[in-house]
Amino acid sequence: MDPTHPYFPNGLNMLNDDFDLSGPAETGAGPSGSGATPTSRTKSKRLTSDVWQCFDVVEMTLPDGTVGPRAKCKFCLKNYTTTKGGTGHLRRHMQKCMPKHIHVPNTTQTQLQRHPDGSVTTWHYDAAHARECLARYIAQTDQPINFGDCVFFQEFITSAFCPQMQIVSRTTTRNDLIKMFKTQRDDLTAELQHLTVSIALTSDIWNACSKQDYLCVIGHYLDSECRIQKKILGFRPMDFAHTADNIFAVILSVLETYDITHRILSITLDNASANTKSIALFTERNIPQAGGYFFHQRCACHIINLVVQSGLKKVSNRIERIRDAISWIGSSNPRFQEFGRHCTLNGLRPRRFQTDMPVRWNSTYLMLKNCLEYDTTISGFYNMKLAESGCPPAQSLTPDDWYVAKIFVEFLQVFYNATVTLSGVYYPTSSQAIHQIVEMSDMLNTYREDDLLGDAVVAMETKFKKYWSEMPFLYALGVIVDPRIKLAGLEYLLEFTGNKLSIDYSEQITDIRNKLFEVFSIYERRFGGIHTEPSPEPDRQPLPTSWSILKRRKKDKSASSSSSTTRSAASSGAELNRFLEAQFDADENTENFDLLLWWKTYSYRYPVLSHLARDILVIPVSTVSSEQAFSTSGRIIEPRRNCLTPEMVEVLICIRDWEHARKRMQNETVDEQFIQNFSNLYVDEGSGSNQVQN
Repeated sequence: MDPTHPYFPNGLNMLNDDFDLSGPAETGAGPSGSGATPTSRTKSKRLTSDVWQCFDVVEMTLPDGTVGPRAKCKFCLKNYTTTKGGTGHLRRHMQKCMPKHIHVPNTTQTQLQRHPDGSVTTWHYDAAHARECLARYIAQTDQPINFGDCVFFQEFITSAFCPQMQIVSRTTTRNDLIKMFKTQRDDLTAELQHLTVSIALTSDIWNACSKQDYLCVIGHYLDSECRIQKKILGFRPMDFAHTADNIFAVILSVLETYDITHRILSITLDNASANTKSIALFTERNIPQAGGYFFHQRCACHIINLVVQSGLKKVSNRIERIRDAISWIGSSNPRFQEFGRHCTLNGLRPRRFQTDMPVRWNSTYLMLKNCLEYDTTISGFYNMKLAESGCPPAQSLTPDDWYVAKIFVEFLQVFYNATVTLSGVYYPTSSQAIHQIVEMSDMLNTYREDDLLGDAVVAMETKFKKYWSEMPFLYALGVIVDPRIKLAGLEYLLEFTGNKLSIDYSEQITDIRNKLFEVFSIYERRFGGIHTEPSPEPDRQPLPTSWSILKRRKKDKSASSSSSTTRSAASSGAELNRFLEAQFDADENTENFDLLLWWKTYSYRYPVLSHLARDILVIPVSTVSSEQAFSTSGRIIEPRRNCLTPEMVEVLICIRDWEHARKRMQNETVDEQFIQNFSNLYVDEGSGSNQVQN
């Protein structure tokens, strides 16, 4: 408040002249009938409050018809009572009225805010914005909802950053999170409604520590910049049995929330029988698009897990001895300290070893991989202790055990890389699936006759053929729409795989070609009249690891005849035929090739085929994205927070995912913390060097 304002020449805290709230002094004739004798009512009351500098005391007719004093505002001219109850009501009016009529300068020092573009503006504390940022931070980093109610957090903020910061209660934060969730969900709904491409789904079920099951539904689509987006659409409780009807009902409720039931191209699920049966219910509702050719996709990473687990059973006895050894070494602190000294004597850094989890084959792979460097040290120490305790030699570790472990790690490296590659988020995985199948089939063929791994490889090959002896149509189209491969390249890749695993893919190639033209005719009816403008030339990306096989195709004389069979009898696929008959060159644009950007660039040349290509390239071949959501859920619904309602769990899960999507931070194809649990276990300080610390 301006102390020099004309209404306050002496400052707001200066007292007014004395006011008399009792009206004019009463006079009366004394006994002598002369002079004014003041009575008890003539005693005036001194007005000491500073609010009276904003009010005038005036005589007005009161509601009861009498005349009495009223407090009249000097700014808005409203009048209020002047009673013995105090001046609180006058002060409240003054605080609201004065800023509207007089300028009150800010006496605090101005704070500047620098923007990313280099501009500088005055910064003002906004309590509502601070609450919104706090709620977003809580969701982004899995903090408890009462995080803002902590006095130590407030002390930290007010002391180091913003003195105006106020404590935010748990209830307020909860309401802010719900409001943020609804706002972002409405924005996502509007975005999905304006898409020109289809939406692919992944879904899975998870059991929380609170004994509550949840079903997660994730949407994958291309945005206006032709970038793959992944958004959690729903994280709903499953309060009933995991039947096909119930799974269908929950997923359908999520789709109806966003009004996208007519936009679903595919749904990727694991191999549970209830998931397979639920597909028929979607088909009855005519939800699948593109003739339903791509609608049901089995999780490729789940199939790889089944393949590897079948092999692990065959070598479990040798792996079990290694597991027992490292578990025994780490089960006692004095024993582990002695093992550490043994490592130092052998020129190795002392370290711990994490045992695997049987349900996760990649944990077995990581356990063996991190033990191999210490094989001699572990065997020497473990066998020495067994001999000292009188245990039979049959329990000792042998060189054959470590040989099997070493070869099996090299063997599993291909399957591990395939799992990581097919778990990607921001690049097409449907175009990578056959390349990984080629790599795995080549590895199975290489070790089929190995004396120690032969039984394991045969078991894995049997499981492999169970799921992939018939190549999924999506995988085939994923490489056909690659301009470096097309249909001729697909034929060669399937021929190579078939020779390695004794599978005849020749009839499937004909079936794939026919389905390709059928699907194209569906897209031609839908997008035949659309024309687009040319785009800038695309960048390049690294080649698939199986590209050397395609290069050898150019030298294969038998491949020349396959190109002549590319043209279909269908007369409506002129655009598709033109694409397939273009010259195949495995060396063209092979460095840093961006497949999605290529189709965006050449959509003017292939307007219909570009829509088909972009739709199938966005379909994920695994449900790992859903499993990543469950990893996040495990941090949110931890034992100390299992009282969260299912509705609040969905709010926190979705906001966290959407915020990470905004910053393109969802590409966690592997659990980094999970890997660190096996690799970063050195007991001395350092980052992993094998040098002995002096």
